[in-house]
Amino acid sequence: MTAIEQVIQQIETNKSFVLEAGAGSGKTYTLIQTLNYLLETRGESIRLNNQKVVCITYTNVAKNEIIERLENNPLVLVSTIHEFLWDCIKRYNKQLIIELDLLNEAMLIDKPEKFNTGLKDRISEVTYDDRGYRNFEQGSLHHDDVITLSLQMFKNYQSLTQILGQKYPFIFIDEYQDTAAETIQALIDYLLERNKTKLLLGFYGDSYQNIYDEGVGSLESFIASSKIEFVTKEDNYRSSNSVVTLLNKIRDNIVQKIPEGKESVSGSVQFINCTNDTKAKGEKVKDYRERISPKKDADYENVISDLENNGWDFSEKGNDKVLIIANSKVADRAGFGNLYKTYNNRFFDPKAELLNRDNHFASFFLGSKDKKTSKERETGIEHLVSFWNNKDFNSVIKYLKRHGMISSLSKHSDKKQIEDKLTKLISLRDTGTVQNVFEFCIENQLSVPSKSLQKFLKKVKVDSSTISDEDERKKAEKNKSFYTSLMQTKYSEVISVFKHIKEQTSYSTKHGTKGEEYRNVLVVIDDTSWVSMYNFEKFFDNTDDKERRKLRTKNLFYVSCSRAKENLVVLALSQMGDLAMKKIIEWFSVENVKTI
Repeated sequence: MTAIEQVIQQIETNKSFVLEAGAGSGKTYTLIQTLNYLLETRGESIRLNNQKVVCITYTNVAKNEIIERLENNPLVLVSTIHEFLWDCIKRYNKQLIIELDLLNEAMLIDKPEKFNTGLKDRISEVTYDDRGYRNFEQGSLHHDDVITLSLQMFKNYQSLTQILGQKYPFIFIDEYQDTAAETIQALIDYLLERNKTKLLLGFYGDSYQNIYDEGVGSLESFIASSKIEFVTKEDNYRSSNSVVTLLNKIRDNIVQKIPEGKESVSGSVQFINCTNDTKAKGEKVKDYRERISPKKDADYENVISDLENNGWDFSEKGNDKVLIIANSKVADRAGFGNLYKTYNNRFFDPKAELLNRDNHFASFFLGSKDKKTSKERETGIEHLVSFWNNKDFNSVIKYLKRHGMISSLSKHSDKKQIEDKLTKLISLRDTGTVQNVFEFCIENQLSVPSKSLQKFLKKVKVDSSTISDEDERKKAEKNKSFYTSLMQTKYSEVISVFKHIKEQTSYSTKHGTKGEEYRNVLVVIDDTSWVSMYNFEKFFDNTDDKERRKLRTKNLFYVSCSRAKENLVVLALSQMGDLAMKKIIEWFSVENVKTI
């Protein structure tokens, strides 16, 4: 049976299920088919009973895509997980205060300096905004708190789950593997368990594509206990025969095949193992890595050159991609290594602050994304330059009126003045520092800093030695160091970040490509990067005693390889041992394995 036929069978027998669908299988298409089937066969009943079908997605991008493909059908509630869960519990303010007080008491044990007992006597309302921050004293939740509180609410208030079972007879969860374990527990153990005859749950995803630690990963325990049924989708519409054959060797719960009627491409896979000098006796790990780094760089450049000579295109508009494990390595290759280091030295999550543009300076230069719609906010200086270079003068004028301090552009002299300023800005971007460009933009009123950025600028001018509180003083010193380093960075690196965000470079992290596909893919692995998180040699030779790292490595390797439509090359910059090579030869075949 096809995947949709299996799903329909589950629906008709009222059995909740998980659809396990490998990379490139067209999972979202099957989800849309499922929703359309319900609308056709149960739509009238759902409407008359004032009910809705729920479709939960992992991202706003996926949410908007599904809404569009369903043509905004009012019978389907398409929502992100946080939106859905908050909508389920937000009306029960009295109970929320009780549960938040219990959560506050639990946090008080670990962080007594940040939480105070007796919270329920001090707050009158619990609120949530996905752009807000945790502040229990004001009743304000962080998105992680919504997950935790939802489980507690579903568990402790049976009437809540019964009401939800009446409202939502069908709930489908896309990318289930990335859903928090607490949410899976809330949905299966409490919502489904109390509404077995009224409610059907459907989980769509792939356990092998769980590359984020916060996700549940697999639903094996729920399948084993017969709480949900196991359904598979074995098609691969994306990859060539060679790539599909490799993917089937990596995973053990699905054997994918290229669907009938789809033009088959043979493609190719190759593994390149780079030899390195061994570590000398007594040599420090850091010194050893620095010593072999030039050899690794040379090997990498030689492989890139060979691939380009064989027709691979890594240019800005090329069809081929280099996937590297660490953001820092991607930053180095993509031309913003120093800028990334500056953010890495200051922030716990430099990717969020710089590439996701959560930081005030990053958003000033690079704009941002609307967290609810995932649409690009074209509010950065680089957007202004892009408008000008594309001769989109209407957008230039709108930008300057909205984000700058230029209100009148009616006279020819006004327009000439703007032309002169933007011409100078473009030149300065290529030659100057971040400070040069920032000060030029402020002085010429091209963009007004946000209130939060203005506040930060005031703080960094304060003499940290005058701050009495030790924690605040250390924070001020870190901010000042970050500011100084940022201002001294060449602005050309900001331009490189913008190109990277706009997918105009051939480089990406393996994490950043889930769901993407490219003609040819070079996967670069190196066991000297993120050693506590990944170890490819121990994954291949099956000697890793850290189960979570082993699983994380396997899934990331699978996801990376599955991006290739035609040809795949895996480049191991850190040398693989004999036992690992035995498995690699088994997977890739001896004629496709090369040592340099």
